[in-house]
Amino acid sequence: MKFDISNILMNNGASMKLEYVGEPPEREPEKGCIIDGDITLSGTLTNNNGILSLDGHLDAGCKSECYRCLGEVRKVLRLTLKEDFINSADAGETEMYPFEGKILDISRALNDNIILNLPMKHLCSDQCKGLCSKCGGNLNEVQCGCIDDSIDPRMEGLSKFFE
Repeated sequence: MKFDISNILMNNGASMKLEYVGEPPEREPEKGCIIDGDITLSGTLTNNNGILSLDGHLDAGCKSECYRCLGEVRKVLRLTLKEDFINSADAGETEMYPFEGKILDISRALNDNIILNLPMKHLCSDQCKGLCSKCGGNLNEVQCGCIDDSIDPRMEGLSKFFE
């Protein structure tokens, strides 16, 4: 996702609006989440003494699998973006994203923000009961009637105590 920054590059304090609705930037497949549909980006890019500061918002649909029941989960990610970009010639050892020339590619910054804001485990709901460990039925939809009579081998000696 590239933007022409030639208008603000030479003027300290200059800013420009960034607006984008369309395909998400290409990224490596992330385990558990697929960006579903178009993303919406709106923000402002400001030149602060050669450092380009992006302040904005990103909305993206996310499609994944529930960690417990394997059902489909759809969520909307609403992210606040605050990132800095520096000319690669001046970058050195910095945590800012580098850019070259008069074109700014913010794809890496967007991908990093999306990945960092994804939950570790996607759940269809906080009350999801998951799958039955015996028959594999979805416990949110049916009560299978399976009886869990397995005993933890570490506690097997205590079972005689309760007889």
